[in-house]
Amino acid sequence: MTSDDRPRPVAYITLGGAGSGKSTLSKHLSALTGAAYLDKDTLAGPLVRVALEAYGQDPSDRESNAMYLEKVMPAEYETLFAAAGRNLELGHSVVIDAPFVAYLEDEDFLRRSTENARWPDVRIVVITVQTSPDVVRQRLLDRGSDRDRVKLAEWDTYWARFGALRCCWTTGEHIAFTNNDESDLARLSDLVLDH
Repeated sequence: MTSDDRPRPVAYITLGGAGSGKSTLSKHLSALTGAAYLDKDTLAGPLVRVALEAYGQDPSDRESNAMYLEKVMPAEYETLFAAAGRNLELGHSVVIDAPFVAYLEDEDFLRRSTENARWPDVRIVVITVQTSPDVVRQRLLDRGSDRDRVKLAEWDTYWARFGALRCCWTTGEHIAFTNNDESDLARLSDLVLDH
């Protein structure tokens, strides 16, 4: 099979807040499609922690940390899009697992990011993961991560700001996916086959 015979790769971009089940859905999607799984926290998490600690910042509080939001986070996403682009150039589909919360209102963010990372012509499917507040809160409690400490301590404020995400991007095909329990994940193969 030549490179011209291969199907066009797909970039699945899953977005959702902490505890939405975005990572679980992304891993299932990767297993289902064979697409490479690219998780922002795995690719950049240790470097982000070191950078924040080096500048005397609390690595568990990112949502309200100006230094993180203005300097470190853009580099995280640049790295993520670059890694995805190199896989897509090789003909490998990808699943990008990241919250994207700070960028969802920027209609042009996805187009700019893919162009800056020199993505080839690919199909882009954006999946917004939606989950009820009670389920999200319980998932955060269950996983016991330091990064969730501030979210849980200021739950009402956190949920008001990050609970109901709306993606305004004009690039790609957009799908909303409810992920409250395992039965929702069973629908994932239908969603992929339908699109």
